[in-house]
Amino acid sequence: MIAQAIDQIKGAGHLSGLDESATKQGVVLRLLSLAGWDTFDISRVVPEYTVGNRRVDYALRPDSPNAVFIEVKRPSENLEPHQQQLLEYCFEEGVKLAVLTNGRTWWFYLPLQAGNWEKRRFLTIDLESQKPETVENRFLEFLSPESVDSGQAVNNAEDLVESQQRAEIISQTIAEAWKQIIETPDDLLVDLISETTERICGFKPDAELVEQFLARRIQTQLDSTPFREEPAHRPPITPAPTNAADTTTIVQPQKIDGKKSRPATFVFLDNQAKVNSWNDILIQMCGLISQLQPQAFNKVLELRRSQRPGARWPYFFSRSSDDLRKSKSIPNSDLFVEVDLRATTIVELCYRLVHLFGYPQSSLTIEVR
Repeated sequence: MIAQAIDQIKGAGHLSGLDESATKQGVVLRLLSLAGWDTFDISRVVPEYTVGNRRVDYALRPDSPNAVFIEVKRPSENLEPHQQQLLEYCFEEGVKLAVLTNGRTWWFYLPLQAGNWEKRRFLTIDLESQKPETVENRFLEFLSPESVDSGQAVNNAEDLVESQQRAEIISQTIAEAWKQIIETPDDLLVDLISETTERICGFKPDAELVEQFLARRIQTQLDSTPFREEPAHRPPITPAPTNAADTTTIVQPQKIDGKKSRPATFVFLDNQAKVNSWNDILIQMCGLISQLQPQAFNKVLELRRSQRPGARWPYFFSRSSDDLRKSKSIPNSDLFVEVDLRATTIVELCYRLVHLFGYPQSSLTIEVR
């Protein structure tokens, strides 16, 4: 049942657009109910539970030694700044198990164990990246009424921390995690490699050269052949699918080197415009599409910048500028778009937008100078 609900939540395609209240009702309470909790019994599932002069969003069985605290944020919110607050709630009440979630990502803690916040986090559940069946098993193991009432949830958590199973799972997953990171590198990884290279040799490589290196590294792992020099012309970049269920290949007609060229004009459908920067293209493209498809434009909220769970800036679009590193408002809409992006990323994102709204790839062309 939980697995089916997760499929429905993901399939609805509006998770990132929810506010905190909708996340509580549509995701958190729904999953707790399917795990076996009577969410109408406010003696067992207590909303806005008072801790001193503050409140935690939910307390499961707060009057028992096996209480669980759950703090909820909106899906677009970074969870890291809220760890200390939640664990302080737990210290005051002696709560042994806690959960911090934005609906999409769920961080589980043993708050009373020694160590910093990160060390006390023993499990991450990600509704979008992990298999629904795996998520269901984890929920029942740590958040079912039977596990909480008996104290078995805490025992399971402590056993997981100490067990070889956790180490084995991590070892098996590290290779896959690395593969995902270098297949679709985000700006932070490219910047880190560029800066480290510059520190070692004194010269900073451009972003495209770093991307070529990462692409060759994954191919080298797959075919076990030595790393070879990248050919002078590589094939067009294929942007990542717009969501996990979308496996359609997006063909990018243009190969553009943003380091050596600047945009002059772009044409989208019958609209031609002169531009002075790559950000101009992105903002004007977004404005045109929002004008053409005002009812459907909110679909852009699902376009991910990073697939990495816990990434600080995982999305390109948001309803709030505070959710993005550097943003601009989009004409004809109430949304914001990230503009602290490399030229190649902007071009890829423009073609992802074209694909997302069903236009032919040939409908967009960019002229450079």
